[in-house]
Amino acid sequence: MKKLYQDRGMMKWQGLILSEHAEMISREKNKPVKKEILFDEQQLEEFDQIIHSSIHLEKEIVFELNTFGDDSLLKVSGIVSECSQLSSQQPYFKLKGYNSTFRLDKIVSISFAAGVDGDGDID
Repeated sequence: MKKLYQDRGMMKWQGLILSEHAEMISREKNKPVKKEILFDEQQLEEFDQIIHSSIHLEKEIVFELNTFGDDSLLKVSGIVSECSQLSSQQPYFKLKGYNSTFRLDKIVSISFAAGVDGDGDID
């Protein structure tokens, strides 16, 4: 059977992408992908111990958060005032002097501030 016209294949569908669609596709490609941080039980227990030591002994801690999903980390320091690990919500803690909460699943590293070791002694 002879065709009356030459079929252009997929070329005929390319004109259906509107400029708004093209902008949305480029925004989605440039959106940062949040990296999942996985810790083993020992590291999570160490984080928990440092946080509880900060609460009870009022020691200053320093931790880094992966809040933006890229390689830039937010470094925060302070004394923990409250910690919540209810099963119905994500575990979080608050620092003295801060209004916001910090979720434990966003923490990359946590340690005591310089000059204080795990026993409360000054280095």
